[in-house]
Amino acid sequence: MHAGFQSDCPGSYRCVIATGKIGLTSDRPEEAALAPAPVSTQHVSSPAAVQSETADFNSELHARPSIYFTGPAIVEHIAFMPLDGAIREFHDSLKVDGEISVRVERHTEFVTVTRLRKLQSEPRSWPESDLTEDDFARLAGLHAPRLVCHVSILVLGDPPDALGPVLKSFDFGDTAASSIGGGSAQVCSDFRVRPDNSSRIILFNKDLNAHRLGRMVRRICEIETYRAMALLGLPEARRLAPLLGEYDAELVQLTNRNLSTPAHQHKQLLNEITVLSSHIISATAETRNRFGATAAYAKIVEERIALLRETHVPGFQRFGTFVERRFKPAVRTCEATVLRLEHLSRATMHLLDLLQTRIQVEIESQNATQIQAISDRAATQVKIQRAVEGFSIIAISYYLLGLLKFIYETADHAGFHIDPVIMLVAVPVVVGAVAVTILRVKHALKAEN
Repeated sequence: MHAGFQSDCPGSYRCVIATGKIGLTSDRPEEAALAPAPVSTQHVSSPAAVQSETADFNSELHARPSIYFTGPAIVEHIAFMPLDGAIREFHDSLKVDGEISVRVERHTEFVTVTRLRKLQSEPRSWPESDLTEDDFARLAGLHAPRLVCHVSILVLGDPPDALGPVLKSFDFGDTAASSIGGGSAQVCSDFRVRPDNSSRIILFNKDLNAHRLGRMVRRICEIETYRAMALLGLPEARRLAPLLGEYDAELVQLTNRNLSTPAHQHKQLLNEITVLSSHIISATAETRNRFGATAAYAKIVEERIALLRETHVPGFQRFGTFVERRFKPAVRTCEATVLRLEHLSRATMHLLDLLQTRIQVEIESQNATQIQAISDRAATQVKIQRAVEGFSIIAISYYLLGLLKFIYETADHAGFHIDPVIMLVAVPVVVGAVAVTILRVKHALKAEN
């Protein structure tokens, strides 16, 4: 770690890193007694890749340390977003040139440049910046990026007894002010954006040492940065508001049509519901990441405001209260938009399921009607088949009796006289034999099936 920088460890614990081991020590005896006892470690050999990953995890605990300084100073903090939205390198850099320190930090979505310039004495008016936004963008290594926020923090000495005249001398309007750090400092801002796109904050340092002052300045910068990043979801929520109103109205219309649409128009209704569902899914996919980031950044803002440990300054609204009263409604608007999208998506899918259920029921009804018709036709065919079987017995018997008659007449012409009673007896015998044969064939076929 660079000299003059320290990691922000939680509470009153100090992070101790030595020979690859991480431990916690406490300045308070009661916390030390509650701290877990040291666990004996064993040396485990691991590949170089695993050791590199472990080093990255450990270094993340000490990433983005605060800047330590004392005395009057002007801190300019600017956050940029690349036009392509991609941060390819996540390493931080620090440059110190005499009384000026420049730190560049790369986050997931944005890059911040923090420039500390120490002052020889406390100014009577706001110090003018000697760098433009393009200069800061070059320090960040970006070309024509999108400006997210620009904060200028003027760090002065003890807070004055009469705060109003001092604020007027720095051209502050309606100002919010709070004592922070348990009364060790005082922060003031009117949250107005100046012509140079910057907002101004004055921090009166009563008894903060260099370490606490650096951490306090960093928290204020983070509040402004993450507040601006969280509000990037608000334009998306406003853009979606009229669309969601149209989707709501269309969903109501389609729901009412679902109750009265005849069966032959179900296909058209199904297509319209599918189109509406596609629009809702597309809007959700387009804004899911942005609204998710808004919720995460808003949580960080709340945590940083809590870390300020604000107390009231008579005659002024609290710094954190001012931020929350104007910041939380915007965050809740984004949350409400997310809920509307989820409810619309669920309602549309439910309507789609209802319509598909109706279609399925109607299809099953049609299938039942067709099956009943097929069953009726099969019963008719069985009756016809039975009738045909009776006629077939008669026909076959007729042909057999005709064959016997032909034999009888031929034998009679040949001089063989046969008693006609034989022919008379042959009629029932032939009919019975044919009937028995057909019935046996029928039973044999049934047995095979």
